[in-house]
Amino acid sequence: MTTREAAEPQGSPLGRYDPDASDGLHEVRLLNVPVRLLVAGREHHDDVMREFAMLALAEDADVEHTPKRLLELVDVLGRRYAAAAARPDAEVDQAIARGETSIDLVYHVPDHVATAADELAALMDEADDFCRDRQLLALARPERVIDFSRWYLDEFRRQIAGEPPTPWDGPLDL
Repeated sequence: MTTREAAEPQGSPLGRYDPDASDGLHEVRLLNVPVRLLVAGREHHDDVMREFAMLALAEDADVEHTPKRLLELVDVLGRRYAAAAARPDAEVDQAIARGETSIDLVYHVPDHVATAADELAALMDEADDFCRDRQLLALARPERVIDFSRWYLDEFRRQIAGEPPTPWDGPLDL
């Protein structure tokens, strides 16, 4: 296991969901992060984001037969969050290359990341619903990825609120 210590405040791991880092910073320690589940989650997220971006750009969208909430998600995820944003993937990629199954990560994030975590969780849950209903091409996240995502985002909320870190204690792989 490796620990990534940030010498300077790093950009939010929530990337595009955290465009402003101007308020007070909190150290968030993610312990025993299962790298394969993290990668599976980020790959699914990227697949869904690409699909929403394509839907947002489509001029021939069947608006009349598309659920209103899906159109709203296309607007939010496909337009507002479609732009690429920095995400701290390098350390995770290096851990995978070394054959590690878990890694400790340390971030310095502003207060509002807790709100961004709530927004991301709700958006991804809704996207999963549309995936399950076959309104999207992407598949819904597997349960282990959902469980990991909930723990991951909850760690940001909890630690920003002043609680100590809780290591991931679930499975390390799909």
